[in-house]
Amino acid sequence: MGRVDRTNFLRRAAGAALALAFSTSLAACHRYAVASKAQDPVPWNIKIVSDQEPGEPLIVSGTIYSPDGKQPLPGITLYVYQTDATGRYTTSGGDNRGTRIHGVMRTNAEGRYEFRTIKPGSYPNSRNPAHIHAYVSGPEYPEYWIDEYLFADDPFIKDDDKRKAAGQGDFSHILSLTRGSDGILHAVRDIKIERCTKNCTGRS
Repeated sequence: MGRVDRTNFLRRAAGAALALAFSTSLAACHRYAVASKAQDPVPWNIKIVSDQEPGEPLIVSGTIYSPDGKQPLPGITLYVYQTDATGRYTTSGGDNRGTRIHGVMRTNAEGRYEFRTIKPGSYPNSRNPAHIHAYVSGPEYPEYWIDEYLFADDPFIKDDDKRKAAGQGDFSHILSLTRGSDGILHAVRDIKIERCTKNCTGRS
C-alpha cells in the first residue's frame, strides 16, 4: 500500500470510528431521555382547567389514608374527570373517562392531593346531582372507583344520602363548600384506601 493510500485509509477509518462513537452517544442520550420521561414524577397538586374555563373556580384537596384511616399514604394515584359547567362531557365513543376535563395526581410524602377545576354542572334536563368521578390506585391496591364527589348545596342530593354522609367529617363524599377571600370555592375530602371489590376497574 502506497503512502497516499495508507493516509487515506487511516483518515477513513478515523472518520468511521468518530461517526460510530457519535451515533452510540446519540442512542445513549435517547435511551436516557426516554427513561427519564418514563420516570417523571406525577404531581400531587394539579390544575385541570385553564383560567378561561367558564364556571366557578374550585379547589378540592385532601389526604389519602390507609384502610384504618390513620396512616397517610404517599404514592397513591387519584384520577378524576367531570363535566363542564353546562353538565356536558366533551368526548365521544362512550368513554367519558377521557373527557376534556380530567387529571391524574399522586399523593405526596404526607399523603396529600389537590386539584383545581371548576364546579361541574348537572347533566342537562336531569335531576342528577353535579359530581366529579374518581378512581384510586397504588402499590398493592388495584384501581377501583370511589363514590363521586358531590356538593352539599346541590338540590338534587337525596336526604338519605345526606344522612348517611353526616358524621363522616372530611371523609364524606358530599363536600361542604367554602369561599376563600380570593373568591375561589374550596372543599376537602379525605379518603380511606381499600382493596377493590365489585368496584374494580381491572386496570393496574
